[in-house]
Amino acid sequence: MTRTYLFLAACAALLFASCTKGPMAGPDPDPTVTPPGTNPGPSGNKLTGTWKFAGVELKGQSVTSATDMEGNTLKGVTNTDYISIENKGTVTFDERMMISKEISYTIDTKVNSATYINGELVASQDAPWRMTMPPSESKAAYELKANDSLYSQGATASFPGMEGSMTGQPIASKLSWKGDTLVLKSRISFSKTSSVEGFPSVINYNHDVITKLVRK
Repeated sequence: MTRTYLFLAACAALLFASCTKGPMAGPDPDPTVTPPGTNPGPSGNKLTGTWKFAGVELKGQSVTSATDMEGNTLKGVTNTDYISIENKGTVTFDERMMISKEISYTIDTKVNSATYINGELVASQDAPWRMTMPPSESKAAYELKANDSLYSQGATASFPGMEGSMTGQPIASKLSWKGDTLVLKSRISFSKTSSVEGFPSVINYNHDVITKLVRK
């Protein structure tokens, strides 16, 4: 069982790095002088223009699963709940493309992770954790449907601690406004293969994400 427990230790570290968050809220951004919906594009698209990234809220779960050489089923679970702080960067919409530049934010939280062997809980821990996402950029085509839904077939999904990012990820977002803040609510689910202590593993991500933007 030695390799199994090495897996558990590595799995906990992987989950701790890949999706470990908790609530640490910053204030909503102050309203700017431009109300939402002004300066729409030729098609009446209220998104066109440049927006300041005002933060992201994320709730969900990531599960790492593997089987060791002895046939034991191994699983590591991290439940996710955070509100970003120190938000930076911009998102620009034209009639067809959304372009993000220098997007960065910080998470300052506590994290709970749990590991299981054959369905039995063998370890659980809470620990403080702080991380700043390095500045990133992305570009993807989108469709605006009924003025309250956004769909992108080729978006990029990236989370704190994740090695690399998932590109070509289809994402649908429901749009709403809170004062001058544009709110995009999305459900993101995908899987990623990895290796922990030599065991092939699969990480399943299921997240509810709220992104906030404010016109520049």
